[in-house]
Amino acid sequence: MMKSTFLHFLNLCAAALAITSDAKTTKQKTLFSVDIMAEQDKVRGHSDAVYGPVPKEDQLLNVEFLEIAPTPIIADRIFFVYLRGYIPESKKKELGLLDEGLVNATLTVSSSVVYPDGKSEDSGPLTVPFKTMFLSDDAHLVIRDTRGAQVDYLPSSGRGDVLLDFQIPTLFLKSGVWTFNVDARLGDESNTCVFAMSLSQWLDGGLKG
Repeated sequence: MMKSTFLHFLNLCAAALAITSDAKTTKQKTLFSVDIMAEQDKVRGHSDAVYGPVPKEDQLLNVEFLEIAPTPIIADRIFFVYLRGYIPESKKKELGLLDEGLVNATLTVSSSVVYPDGKSEDSGPLTVPFKTMFLSDDAHLVIRDTRGAQVDYLPSSGRGDVLLDFQIPTLFLKSGVWTFNVDARLGDESNTCVFAMSLSQWLDGGLKG
């Protein structure tokens, strides 16, 4: 039941990353102007994601890159997200992290949308364990260690990869400016942020009204 709810929720949240291939040029608007985006702390790599709401310097994971392909994402086609990073050894020792990885970490996803008529809606947040998961035949969340081997949890030592393949049906999308947020937490008493990122853009959807 949780996986079914999570999958449906991701369909809505991932819309923040999506734009359909037949969207009209006049409707392809972003929430941020170029000048404002320049002031944001953009995540390294080929995507429009920015750090936040937790400042980059307060996040545990040192992100090497975030790749989203294709960019922009096309609804009704499978897309891929590839996040690579590592936890500095100094922070691992400071927090007393186990060699088994971030076994208590959680992942929280949420989204919001502003429609052309000015109305807005929020979805979530929804929190699930941050681990390798099978979501459906067309959706998988996979974590790898520094050797490229699949593991259950994000490594506390060395490099780690987080990969997502997903598909966004236009049936569940409604046109507007969507914002997608993802926030990973360590699960300790201090609620340490592993990483937190956000992405906003216009998308055309199949839902009317």
